[in-house]
Amino acid sequence: MKVKANYLKCILSVTLLSIGLTACKKDSNTDQPVATTATLSFNNGLDLTPKLDFYVNGTKKASLDALLHSDYSEVPEGKLTIKVSNAGSTTALATTDFTFTAGRNYSVFVCGTTNAPTLVLAEDNLNAPLKDSGKIRFVNLSPGTKGLDLNVRGKQPVFSNLAYKSATNFENMAVATEVNFDLRENGNTQVINSLEKVKIENGKIYTIIATGDRSENSANVKMTVITNK
Repeated sequence: MKVKANYLKCILSVTLLSIGLTACKKDSNTDQPVATTATLSFNNGLDLTPKLDFYVNGTKKASLDALLHSDYSEVPEGKLTIKVSNAGSTTALATTDFTFTAGRNYSVFVCGTTNAPTLVLAEDNLNAPLKDSGKIRFVNLSPGTKGLDLNVRGKQPVFSNLAYKSATNFENMAVATEVNFDLRENGNTQVINSLEKVKIENGKIYTIIATGDRSENSANVKMTVITNK
């Protein structure tokens, strides 16, 4: 009887081991793949410029006219060299190294002046907005010593005192058929430009950018809305 009991214990142990190995195998097969790439959109924030080409580590990724943007492209993780040049030219107008984390989304903006353009990188949190909402952020690409305020007309600023070459986080905003945005220099009541009749759709994600050199003439400042997603 003792021999039979030991035999049964042995059979039970082997069976449990087999079940354990099968479960481990199934778990390993259902593991999600680890991301090795990020995504990047390209944005031309220079006014009155010819078409620009954007390169990542020497490979052309986008060609854009003034105040236009591209869809997101996959790029490798790690440090990458971003270059912008006039279309068809290999001479860089601006070149900067940025570091990208796999699984994240980014936007690169060229801004400044046509004589001295520069590149700005922002990380894009593309998580879904709240129910019955969209999301917006503000990017200041308008050279000037004072920060900019962006507000819904007749209300307090949505974003305040944003410095040049800076981007806010995305913020939820209730769905609306028409929203009018006004732009001011921080501490000044004068509206330097407006963005009229912006539609905020459910689940959409937007970026509002300000461009143009305020040191020359505030009338040069422009506002543009981009749909990120």
